[in-house]
Amino acid sequence: MKIIDIFANEKLYAFQYNGEDNHELDRLLELWTNPEYLEEFLDTNSNDLPSNKTPYKLFNEIQDNAEELEDILIEIAESDNRQFQEFFKALDNNEYKVLELSRQKGRKNYLRIYALRIDKNCFVITGGAIKFTHLMQDRPHTNYELFKIEKCRQYLKENDIYDSDSFYEFLNQD
Repeated sequence: MKIIDIFANEKLYAFQYNGEDNHELDRLLELWTNPEYLEEFLDTNSNDLPSNKTPYKLFNEIQDNAEELEDILIEIAESDNRQFQEFFKALDNNEYKVLELSRQKGRKNYLRIYALRIDKNCFVITGGAIKFTHLMQDRPHTNYELFKIEKCRQYLKENDIYDSDSFYEFLNQD
C-alpha cells in the first residue's frame, strides 16, 4: 500500500493498493468512464436504480459526473482561494466536530469518493463507489468501501499519523 500525491500540491493524496496499477482516484475515474464496466454495474444493480431514470440516462449521467468530479478536484487543487474541505464532508451525517482521521466523502449525484481527513485541507482518498442506496452497509460494493476506509485509517494510526506534520514526516521517510 502506497500513498500518492495526486496534484503534487501536498493537499490531496490517494492510496494505491498492492496489485493495482493506479491510485484510487485514477482507478475510480477510469471505471466510471468505462462503458463495459458501467453497463455491467447497472445491470448487476438494476434493483437499486432510481425509478425515475432509465439505465441509459444513468449511464450517461455517471460518465458526465465522473468528468465533472475530476474537473472540480483539479479546480480546487489549482486555486489559491478554494480548499478540499469544501468538497469533502463527514461520511457520518451526524458527525458535527472534526475527529482525528475523520472519514469523509465527496460526491456528485450517485458518485462517491471516500477519504480520510489528515488535517485542514489535507485528505487521502481511500476509494469510491456508485451509490444508489441510502446506507453503505446495504450493498456489498459500498460496504467494502467502509472496510477499505477503516483499513486505511488503521494503517495511518499504526504509523503514528494523526495530523499533517506526522503525515508529511511519514511520506518523507520513503
